[in-house]
Amino acid sequence: MKLLVRSFGVACALLMFAGVHDASAQITGPVEFTTAFPFTVGNATVPAGSYTITPDVDNPSILQLSGVRTSVLFEANSAQARETPSKTEVVFKRYGDGYVLKDIWMEGESTGAESMTAEAERHVMKHVGRAAEERVAGRRKPHSSK
Repeated sequence: MKLLVRSFGVACALLMFAGVHDASAQITGPVEFTTAFPFTVGNATVPAGSYTITPDVDNPSILQLSGVRTSVLFEANSAQARETPSKTEVVFKRYGDGYVLKDIWMEGESTGAESMTAEAERHVMKHVGRAAEERVAGRRKPHSSK
């Protein structure tokens, strides 16, 4: 009986950890893009410019946005594409004249990443209402050999 209970407990733990892994962001490598507008990611607002989004090696639900003078960590969940993207894109929600980074899609992959909604975005959503969508072309950055 103890063996049955222990086996059941181990099976439940494995299923729980498998479910946690599925919730992590699905970016398989760095993505580069350039915006002509400032935007918010997580709780930080960054200027217009060129950026790279890279998944954290230890925790794929943490992504790093890096620019010339900017580095921001933000949380993201896995997102399922309605159809497999034909190009790499970074998607922003536009609320009035403000932009929020929302999704990262990689060409040929059915899963991507969706940034977690931060308190600032919830506040804007409440007061501005509906958001428009702005898509920016991205490209996969070759993996470094570090």
